[in-house]
Amino acid sequence: MDNGIVEEAYIINEYTMAILPYYTSDGDLCSIVLDKYRVMRVAKSPKKIVKDSCIFYGSDMNGRMISASAILPSKKMVPIMISVAHKLCMVPLSSPHATKCIWIAYQHVIDIFPSKDQSIILFTNYKKAKVEVTRKTLDTKLDIAARLVSTYDLRIERMGEQYNHHMIVEEAETYSIDPERFKE
Repeated sequence: MDNGIVEEAYIINEYTMAILPYYTSDGDLCSIVLDKYRVMRVAKSPKKIVKDSCIFYGSDMNGRMISASAILPSKKMVPIMISVAHKLCMVPLSSPHATKCIWIAYQHVIDIFPSKDQSIILFTNYKKAKVEVTRKTLDTKLDIAARLVSTYDLRIERMGEQYNHHMIVEEAETYSIDPERFKE
């Protein structure tokens, strides 16, 4: 830990590897953030960090969940694309609404090792974390996250292709705007 320093605000970024809940001695729900280069305590719940981060990147958690559910029909506890542009995808290890929910950054998981009914996650900084989820369950959750990330990537790629196709095919056009058409 960073000498007991507690951050008041935190936004998920490319270095965020995991967010774990913990209760202070006063009973307040806070977070331990495993960052690629440090571990810190944040005076917000994991869910609040996810919500604030979604808003920071231009959406909200509910909208991200609706979008993920549309891409991944019939899946429960869907991963959340915090930022599509930055490919920041967080995977809830239990119900995202549960206070005990741990969030793992999809892009930072190198490997998973089974440990009875638990798993040990190897992150991109080669540090490990033990979680109360089986390897099979965690593999499935990460596969679903990979599908979500690749679906957004393909959509963005296809939109670019459509735009380029129209630019090549269409002739340049000058718009004529008649203010009289817009009067009530």
